[in-house]
Formats: sequence, structure tokens, C-alpha cells
Amino acid sequence: MNENNIFLPAKLPSNESRRLEAVRRTGELDVDNKDLFIVFNELAKQISNMPVSYTGLMDQDRQFFLCHIGMPDDLPDSIPRESTFCQFALGSTKPLIVNDCKNDERFKNHPIVCGPPYVTFYGGFPIINEAGYILGTLCVTDTKQDANLSVSQIELLTKLTGRLAHQLDIQTQQREFTASKTIDLLNKSIKHLPQFNISNLIGFLTVISGAQVDRETVNFLTMNKLLDKNGFLTPLARKIQKDLGFDTGVHKKIMFNNDEISSNLDNMISELENL
Repeated sequence: MNENNIFLPAKLPSNESRRLEAVRRTGELDVDNKDLFIVFNELAKQISNMPVSYTGLMDQDRQFFLCHIGMPDDLPDSIPRESTFCQFALGSTKPLIVNDCKNDERFKNHPIVCGPPYVTFYGGFPIINEAGYILGTLCVTDTKQDANLSVSQIELLTKLTGRLAHQLDIQTQQREFTASKTIDLLNKSIKHLPQFNISNLIGFLTVISGAQVDRETVNFLTMNKLLDKNGFLTPLARKIQKDLGFDTGVHKKIMFNNDEISSNLDNMISELENL
């Protein structure tokens, strides 16, 4: 019981250190990727019929907003963890539904509950990665006295949050794969060309990828017997090219097509209902 009329922080989850590592691995902290995630908040707002929806990841000290709808445009990218509602949603994989914030022991003394805008309803849906760690939340809030979510709305929002978590998992895997391939590429390049600095390596990799380079780079590579006098790759350069894997195809970046997804929110809701 809080008898001091102050908002008290939540207890830390039992797996907090591992949870924080999972959050860090997403690579999303301090990255402006709102265009990738705004569709989830658009859908959450439409499903819940509530004016505010936001998505955030929770690290040790703050909640970083991936995106938000219905909140001030000048809202900072992050707020202190100890002042958030969502810290209370980290302890369970089930949604945290608070129908009457002003009479909830955890929330009644929060400044936006006992003062403007007088939030009455909070729904926090944990973003759970494939390893089972809660990265943050997708949330909806309202200030109407009768604001509520039906069982079907809660089910839809839970499924939507699962889709968002899957998106984060895919991006994490892609980021780690790309980093691993880059490190492997640099290590192999340095093995073959130990005398090259990073600028020299970039020049050589640019050439074998098929892009154009400046005359200075061409002269340097020619002097090092990687280009012949006509500007073509030498047998040595082709051997290195093969070892680096550039003769088997081009690494393609997986793109997330916002326009196709956000063009029809109703279709996405139908998909969620059929899960």
C-alpha cells in the first residue's frame, strides 16, 4: 500500500539481466525506425478504438519509443523507466489491463492519472521475443471513464503484438547475420591483403563488387597487381574474389515494404482474426 501519494516504481523482473541483453540485441535503441512500426500502432488504435497507442522497448533506465500515435509530436524519444506505466508489464507475459487507473494502487498517484490528461484506462501488451524475454510493450490508453477492451479486442491486440515481436526477431537475426558476414569478409580480406589499410580494402571490395572507383584507387590496385594495365582483375584478384565469395552472387538486403503493409489495415486485422 502506497500511503505517501507518490508513484512507486515496479519491482525488477527476475530475469532482468538476460532481458536487458535481449533488448540490446535488437539494435533498435536510439534508432529512428518509426516508419517500420507505425502500422502496428495504427492497427492497435483501430482495434481498441482508443486515442493513444505507443510501442516502446524498455532498457535499464528508460523506455525508448519505437513509435506513437495520439501523443505530442515533440515527445522525447525516451522517458525515464521509473516514470512509465509499462514497467509493470515486464513481469508477466499476459497483457496488463487496468480499467480504472485512478483507483489502481500502482497507477493512481501517477502525474498523468491524478493530473492532466487524467488517463483512466491502460492496456499494456508485452512484446515477447522468440526466446521468451519481454522487450517492451505495445500499449493503448484512454481518458474516457467508460473506456474498456472486450475479450476479442484483447485477443486481437495480443496477436498484433506477437506480429510486432516477430518483426523485431527477424530484424535482429538479419542484423546479426549482416554483422557476422561483414566481419568474416574483413578478416578474409586482411588475410589476403595484410598491407592494405581500411580505405585500400574498401577500394578493392568496391572494384570486385562491380562499382566504379577513382583513378587513385585504380593506380594503387594496379601497383599491387590486383588490376592489369587495362583495368581488369588479375588472376590474383580473381582468386581473392572467389575466396571472398563475390563470384557466387550478390548479397541482397531484405527490405520491409511499409507501403504494401500500411495500404490496407483492414486486411491485416482480418489476418489477425484468422490466426
